[in-house]
Amino acid sequence: MDIGAFLEHHDESMRITPLTAGSGVRVDGELDYRGMVAVMAALTAVRRDDGPPCLDLGGISFIDVESLRTLESAQRNGRAQIVSVSGWLHRVLVRTGWPKFGPYTVDMGANDAHVEESMAP
Repeated sequence: MDIGAFLEHHDESMRITPLTAGSGVRVDGELDYRGMVAVMAALTAVRRDDGPPCLDLGGISFIDVESLRTLESAQRNGRAQIVSVSGWLHRVLVRTGWPKFGPYTVDMGANDAHVEESMAP
């Protein structure tokens, strides 16, 4: 399988890149049901024997409900481990109480400077 095609995916709204440390991927931009197909393919391509691949959502600025459901299922079934979320996504998760990701860190990027950091749910 040519994992390069999955690990360097980007279009006008979303970018997937390999993590520099560890086995997994980072997603930046807007994640919707169409982009989720590429994210799941990338996670499958970097699958490892000692646990699920890491998924860094620290650059997410939008996510739809279907993608949240897919990520929740992937984490619950051992296909991904969410390790970081953007401040924006953290705020959505805390306010809604759903889904239960974590433990994760909150990536306080330049776009999230106004978001107060708090403990992950």
